[in-house]
Amino acid sequence: MAYSILIAGQIAANHNDSLNKSAKCDSAVENGNLVRLTELSSTSGEDEVYVASTPVSGTIDTDVFYMVNDPVNVLVSSKYAGLTDDPREFNVAASKVFACYKPMVGDEIAVSEDGFASTRTSETHAIPADGSLELNWSSTISSVSLAYKYLASYNIPVGSTRVTGYKLLCVKA
Repeated sequence: MAYSILIAGQIAANHNDSLNKSAKCDSAVENGNLVRLTELSSTSGEDEVYVASTPVSGTIDTDVFYMVNDPVNVLVSSKYAGLTDDPREFNVAASKVFACYKPMVGDEIAVSEDGFASTRTSETHAIPADGSLELNWSSTISSVSLAYKYLASYNIPVGSTRVTGYKLLCVKA
C-alpha cells in the first residue's frame, strides 16, 4: 500500500510557529491527512501534545482542521530505518506523536493521489472527508470549514519514477 505524499511548499506555518502543533491519533496517519484536535493529551510527559481525531459530518463545517506534516523517516517492519527513502512507505503508527499544521488561506501544497478518499473527475476543490483522514474531491465548498482549490495535476518525483499528485491552493480555512 502506498501512503500519501505531501509537499508543503508555500505555507504560512513555515513562518508562524503558533500554527504548528504536536498531536497523536488512535489510528495511523499519513502526511497530507486532515485531523481535528480535540484536547490536550493526559499522558505524562505530553503537556503540549493534542489528541487528534477523524473529521465527522456533524461538525465538518465548523471544525478547525490540521494537516499532518511529519518529517519522513521510513521504518521497515516498524523498526528498521534507512532501508528505503521512498516517502510512499511512510506513515505514523497509531498513538505515536506527529507534527501537524493549521492550513491558512493562500497556502500552496501538493498531495499525491493516495492522499484522497475519492478519485478526481471534474471536481474543483479538495475538502475534508466525513469519517476519513484523507481529502475528498468536491465541486462545492459551502458546507465545510476548510477547502483547497485544484490548481493543476503534478508529477511528484520519487527516485526515478513519478507519482501523480495535485497542486492545491487553500481558499477557505
